[in-house]
Amino acid sequence: MVRLVPLVAYEAVAQDLVSSSVETERSSTSTSSIKDDDDTSLPTIVVESLRRRSSVRISKDVELAIMEQSIVEDNGDDTDTDKQQQEGDIYNITTSKEQQQTIDPFSKDYVGITASYFSVGLMIGGSISLLYPVLIVKGGAPASLMAASTAIIMLFWSYKIFFGFLSDCFPIFGYKRKPYMIIGWIFCALVLVLLAKEGNDVKPRHLVIMLSLANLGYVWADTAADGAMVMIAHKEPIERRGKTQTFCYSMMKLGQIVVNVVLLFGMRGPEMNCAGYESDLDAECSTDDEVLTRVDSTLIESYPTDWCHQKCSKAMFSWDLSIPTFALNICFVIAASIPMYICLKEDKVKASPTGEFMSKFWVQIQRRACWQVILYGVLSHITIGVHNAAKPGANYVWLSLSTFQQQLMLILEKLAFFISLNLIRRYALNVSWRKMVLCGSCLVLVFNCAYFLIIFDIYRSSLFYMFTDVSTSFMYTLNVFVSLACMVEVAEPNYEAITYQLLAFFPSLNDQDSVAKDTTQVRTEMATLQCLVILLNLSSLLTLPLLPRQKKDTRELVAKGERSAAWGKFVIISVTTFLVYSTFTTFVTVRYHETHGCLKILGGGGCDDDESSIPALCLVSFIFVYCYGTNFYLSYWPILKGNKSFSWSMFI
Repeated sequence: MVRLVPLVAYEAVAQDLVSSSVETERSSTSTSSIKDDDDTSLPTIVVESLRRRSSVRISKDVELAIMEQSIVEDNGDDTDTDKQQQEGDIYNITTSKEQQQTIDPFSKDYVGITASYFSVGLMIGGSISLLYPVLIVKGGAPASLMAASTAIIMLFWSYKIFFGFLSDCFPIFGYKRKPYMIIGWIFCALVLVLLAKEGNDVKPRHLVIMLSLANLGYVWADTAADGAMVMIAHKEPIERRGKTQTFCYSMMKLGQIVVNVVLLFGMRGPEMNCAGYESDLDAECSTDDEVLTRVDSTLIESYPTDWCHQKCSKAMFSWDLSIPTFALNICFVIAASIPMYICLKEDKVKASPTGEFMSKFWVQIQRRACWQVILYGVLSHITIGVHNAAKPGANYVWLSLSTFQQQLMLILEKLAFFISLNLIRRYALNVSWRKMVLCGSCLVLVFNCAYFLIIFDIYRSSLFYMFTDVSTSFMYTLNVFVSLACMVEVAEPNYEAITYQLLAFFPSLNDQDSVAKDTTQVRTEMATLQCLVILLNLSSLLTLPLLPRQKKDTRELVAKGERSAAWGKFVIISVTTFLVYSTFTTFVTVRYHETHGCLKILGGGGCDDDESSIPALCLVSFIFVYCYGTNFYLSYWPILKGNKSFSWSMFI
């Protein structure tokens, strides 16, 4: 039986036994191996010994470290442990025997993980794709409502850490993964059935709420699938580690491509492409000016009283794939996948006491390797995730971007990322993550600048916009993937809050009617907003020193064993604050848009002329101070103090 005990415990013992002060040199892994052949728990002996010595004060952190890092080898074979003592073996997560296992993701034992990621892609792609035709084309929704709706149907991704807690702490019948996958997908399917019962005339607000509830179900299932994926990924040697993760995300993108192809041809009818269209021939055409401004003028001229029953030029077919049919088709895929989840290979485990689990979780959060990567994810995604929320409405007015073109753009975006993931999986698993983010951000800068040609009417083409937006969206996704490659299962707060606030300072861009005027003021405001977005996105590069270069750097950071309770608390407070605020503003914007959506602090143009912009300004200022202040203290303050030296290698 072999136990690994932190060297800090023996330093504490030495302080009691040795009268002279001796500086103890730590090893690179900060651990020492000790053989114990009896059944007594050596970490417990060390802790109790330290407690009995009145001259030594043992902290709670030391006690937790001793208990947490103890490793029991019940088979008595020391071969794997001896290998872990060799130089460079800190890069291996599991034993060599486990690493030699070859796992087929399409085998009966593991095809459930593949099916889950594919189904997640179907739900993500389908949910987002429905918003543009329903909200922008049919409803003429303002930019703030579109941004809030996009955020709310993806809201529960930010709560994955809580689903992970349930999965890890409360196994069902001894299983941590597949019961939660089954429960999550069944819940998602039930929500889709209820959505199908609403019919094709479901209200936009109700559609968003139902899709967000479906998001709750499949995120619950996806969190359990992530746990199973990480279990497999840990068995890979460092040279090949990442193949499983890239494969799983490739399957997710494949699911998005499939559903977007279906919607590409299924939503080519007048219902999803013609503003003001009425399928009921007895219904009267709308006289609302907000609707008429979005209707093809030639259609009104040709059919002045019956234009709403005619197929406009943007529609190819006279029929559309209805929302109920779409929802039921995805339900069929989910139902067909349930047997695969039941057959998923998983070992039975015993439930861990909640208190013990939370103590270990707190120990993990205190590790620099954990909180530093979490902070990188939070800080970089707040800045790189800011986007121009006025674009969807402007594109519909300026470029006449149809539902077909929107779906085609989404397909190209997912296809580019699918191909890139497979190229990374094959050729670039060990390429520096910092270099990936740096190159990607520079390309985002170029393509974002190209939008100025559209703003100032130099070259307005839907095909040109599709090309630039596909490239930009791909780089945003690449940044997210790099963070996930560094630390799987880190909950990230929504970054939509700052997007709402930026809109508050440009009220002319919130409504399609204002953008349609295409005045000098509108163009200037759009250009200013686009400049701010570009600068914020580019500033995300300042956080690169917080990101480990690659897997080896991450493992070395883990091996150092640095801890900080203060930064652990700071991370928890930060994530909780952003999560609560973004959830509140998103729900209020969608649920009470007619009454409170005009508030500037929610991204509206103001409910009246006297409404102050100070609350929105203070909120944006707080977010900026948090992002740049935290990053400056961690990355650049040590340089000013002389503890570190500046080098451009910090960014590559």
